[in-house]
Amino acid sequence: MAGRQEDNSQYRATSGYFHRAGSSSSVNQSPRRVAKTDLITDTHCTVPSSGMPPGGHYHRSHEIQPLYVPIVTADQPSRNINSYTSSSVSFQSSSQLFKPEVQQIAKHIQNIWATWKQSKVLTDTLRKFFETSLNPYDSLLQLVSVVSEDRIKGKANTMVHTITEEFYKWITMNESEYESMLTDELKIRAFKMILEKRMCLNTINTIVNIFKCNTNLDFMEGLIRESIRQKKFKEACYATISLNIQDRFTVEDFLLPLFFLNMVSVTEEYLVTSKFQQEALVKYFDDLLAQNDDCLYILAKRLNVTPANNNFSTKSQIKTNLTRIMKKYSIPNGLAPNITKQKKKGALKFMFHRYQSGVTGIDGWREMVLESVGNNVDMMLEVVKMLDNYGDIQEAIYFSRLFSIDPAILPLNTQQELLFSENASATIDRSIPMEDYKFMEYHELSLPDHQIHIIDSVSKFDEFLDKINVELYDANFDILGLDCEWKPELTCDKSDLACIQLATRNAIYIFHLPQLQPAEHFKLHWEEFSMNIFSNTNILKLGFEWKGDASMIRSTLPIDCLQLNGPGFVDLKLLWKELESKWNFQLPFQNPNEDIAYNSLSDLVKLSLGKPLNKIEQFSNWEKIPLRYNQIKYAALDAYCLLEIYNILKKKCKTSNIPFDEVCQKISNNNNPDTMKPKPRNRKNRHSVPKTNIKSKSPHTLVSSVKDFKLLVPNTLEKLAERLRKCGIDTSIIDRSKINDCQYIINQIKANNLYFIAFGHAFSKVAKQLRIGQCYCVQNHNLDDQIQEVLNYFKIVVKKEDLNSRCKNCNSDKYETVSSSDMKNIYDSIKTIQNKPPVSQYRPPSIDEDYEDYYDDYDYSDDEGTAAPIDTTFFTNTSTTTATTQLEEPYSKLLTGYTNENVEIDIKPLSADMFGDKNRVFNICNCCGSISWDNSQWESALGSSLGIKY
Repeated sequence: MAGRQEDNSQYRATSGYFHRAGSSSSVNQSPRRVAKTDLITDTHCTVPSSGMPPGGHYHRSHEIQPLYVPIVTADQPSRNINSYTSSSVSFQSSSQLFKPEVQQIAKHIQNIWATWKQSKVLTDTLRKFFETSLNPYDSLLQLVSVVSEDRIKGKANTMVHTITEEFYKWITMNESEYESMLTDELKIRAFKMILEKRMCLNTINTIVNIFKCNTNLDFMEGLIRESIRQKKFKEACYATISLNIQDRFTVEDFLLPLFFLNMVSVTEEYLVTSKFQQEALVKYFDDLLAQNDDCLYILAKRLNVTPANNNFSTKSQIKTNLTRIMKKYSIPNGLAPNITKQKKKGALKFMFHRYQSGVTGIDGWREMVLESVGNNVDMMLEVVKMLDNYGDIQEAIYFSRLFSIDPAILPLNTQQELLFSENASATIDRSIPMEDYKFMEYHELSLPDHQIHIIDSVSKFDEFLDKINVELYDANFDILGLDCEWKPELTCDKSDLACIQLATRNAIYIFHLPQLQPAEHFKLHWEEFSMNIFSNTNILKLGFEWKGDASMIRSTLPIDCLQLNGPGFVDLKLLWKELESKWNFQLPFQNPNEDIAYNSLSDLVKLSLGKPLNKIEQFSNWEKIPLRYNQIKYAALDAYCLLEIYNILKKKCKTSNIPFDEVCQKISNNNNPDTMKPKPRNRKNRHSVPKTNIKSKSPHTLVSSVKDFKLLVPNTLEKLAERLRKCGIDTSIIDRSKINDCQYIINQIKANNLYFIAFGHAFSKVAKQLRIGQCYCVQNHNLDDQIQEVLNYFKIVVKKEDLNSRCKNCNSDKYETVSSSDMKNIYDSIKTIQNKPPVSQYRPPSIDEDYEDYYDDYDYSDDEGTAAPIDTTFFTNTSTTTATTQLEEPYSKLLTGYTNENVEIDIKPLSADMFGDKNRVFNICNCCGSISWDNSQWESALGSSLGIKY
């Protein structure tokens, strides 16, 4: 260091720059700073204003100038940090000393930014500038100040943010070296710059972190309040967020002025950071609703704020903002009693008009009144006053008696009717007011009541899952109607999903979620339901305006990887509109001369089946326990009518020569799943169903091969079984008739030393009776993820030679592997045999001589699947004989169409053009006769997922 110090001491100050000279400077000069000046003088250079060459390399051929720092002379000994904070005078002189050089580097950085934006060139330039500064903190403030003043290019904010981010990264790695240079004066200066310059919140946060402005919060709070007095509300708001001191300010300090100035986006950035301020603002707005109509004018005058426009000048605008804030931040209604009361009154009026017009039944109307009023005595009286005002005195008397309201405070008309009318009481069987409505004919459910099943308990859910495990692949389960019901959202409270209806051709299942509680007891049930129904692409699920129902299901039943769109789902409304717009489709009861827009499910039912749906129960309390009979019938029909409509559309398209299946496929493919995570709803705990999380650490520690395990899976995981077999793993499938026989499954596992793979309810029934590690619960719905789960849990390593070593259909590992040319000969021979008529004079040797006397021509046939093994020596066809001579043992028997196990070879998947590839290899299963062939693309994809190199 001594030699280096002596070498770099040969600098003299000339016009504020360092230049090499013959005389030496003071011996008191800091060695570190001398080293830095040496670095600058030797290596740091600028480029022309046009920019720098790519890669950030400076070329000596350019006209260059050194980048300099202020002079360090003999009369300026090595300063400690206190010298920067001793007085404002010395601070100002230092600032002015830096300014010409900072302006130069600022211009240089702007040139780089114009060419390459954020790049390695810019990073290297900034870091060299910081490293060569006497005080990098001070240099940063000056640089930001200069750059932020240049607002002509409109990119100052982005450039400032990049500069501060680069400094933060650099100082983080060198903080210990420069820590003593960060003084209180620099912190104050940095925070004042935040309050004076127009910066984005991210930049402000970075500067606060760099200068550690949160170490003196009281002083910084004073600076913020000074900015508020100067009406710099946005800057004060951002500064408060950066220091996280929102609780020190009231909503009147800058939050309300920002509303008056129409800076709602800034208020959102502020509110999202503080629950305290959210609730405080809600209470403040709610109190304003109880004041006079000119309350906002008086408030703006008191706060000395001039509103920017009329977006925040009336009480209706207060209600709009208040409702939005309460909904966005899930603020409970109890904090805003005034707006809650107003909303409930509005909801009651809305419900009464529906009831009065006959759209809602009297039962649903009364249920919703009780739900809205609750225990609020004031609202009870409001209901009676509203009914009295609308002239429905009988209903007013009903609720006055139900709520036990003092007759003295009732409206006059209700009092008189209550005292003098002999027929004052209203009963639950009161008819619907609108006379025309009750004579209208509606579409009715064709299934009897005993085929409607309410799933409201563990035992009934178990019974349903057991049933679909057996019937999943039956014809009745190939298409389903799905619908959902929930209580109307009439106030700020969000309603949860109350019912999921599932309709098959011969049964309807209604899952009543309020009774399927507590949620923890049904985690596995919902998981199995989802895999068997939602994720099963073999089942067509029909919905109407399904997007809304799917959103409710996602938010109420947060099942992992829930698939509610895409293949397997068809929205009948989208299908209907597609047929109308693209195919000029007319429904059976549609009048082509009518110019009426039809959109609802009731409209579609009317046009398809002749009568509309009775929607009288739509607006009712679906969380009621138990559901009323009329609610059950309504919910059942809503799901079942989807199947009826689908059949009508399919039949009509067939007669009109419309490719119905292709149109459905288009709708299904276009209805892609929403990948965004659903917004959390304000769910009540009693309806929430937590995510299934029963993953456990694998007890298997040793790496195993595919031959070390034999697996058993239910038929609902048949696709997984096929994939495991393709990996070479011995995988058996439980027969459908035995899927619910828990003891049978356990006996099979123990007798054959099997390992059980299942999910949901089927897993829980068996797992508790097996040892740890002998069973695994599948977590994912995606097939690729499932196989990876199983292999990871059991520590199974799949090698390249294991792929396609088992038959995916029968699980056998007995194969006959033949080349492409041999397979062509076998294919041609079997085709010849199938096309040749039976020869009665020749009879194959009987397998069982006891049946010889009963033999006749009917005992064998060339029909597919019925022919007995045939010996080719009984045929004189020359082509067959020639083919036989082309194959040697053990392949010669394959020419007969049968394997070595006397099983018919299934050549249906093959075609004559498949044998052109001479490198293709075919595998013929001896046990089931199925044929598979090498699929290098599939093997490569599977092998890659398993870590196999191709």
